[in-house]
Amino acid sequence: PRRTMAGGGHQPVSRSMEAKLFEGHPENEGWETTIYVTYAASLVLITFALGFAPDTSIKTWASSEARARLELQAKGKLDQPVFGVHYDTPENKYEFESKNPDNPFDEEEDDDDDDDEEEEEEEE
Repeated sequence: PRRTMAGGGHQPVSRSMEAKLFEGHPENEGWETTIYVTYAASLVLITFALGFAPDTSIKTWASSEARARLELQAKGKLDQPVFGVHYDTPENKYEFESKNPDNPFDEEEDDDDDDDEEEEEEEE
C-alpha cells in the first residue's frame, strides 16, 4: 500500500490560479495613483529628453568637420588640412577679435538723436 501525507491525495488549488487574466482587483489602493502619475511623468520627461538630445553620430561629426575645413579653405585660412586637428571649433567658426571693443559685432552706428527730435516735434 502507498502512503500519502494529506490523506486525500489531491493538492489544494491556489487562489492565484483562480484569478482571471488582466482583471485586477475591484478597489483602487492608495499607492496605485501615485505610481501611475509617476510613470506617466517619467515617460513624458524621457520622451522629451531623447527627442531633443543632440545628434552625436560619427556621420554628423564628420560632415560638420568636412564643412568647416572647406569653409576655411574657401576663406584662405587653411592651405592643407592636418591629420588629427579639429577645425570645427568656436575659434575657427567665429571672429573673437574685434577692431572696436565697444562694437564687437561691427555694426553700423545708428544715431538715436534723430529719433528723439522727431518725438519732441510730434508732442508739440
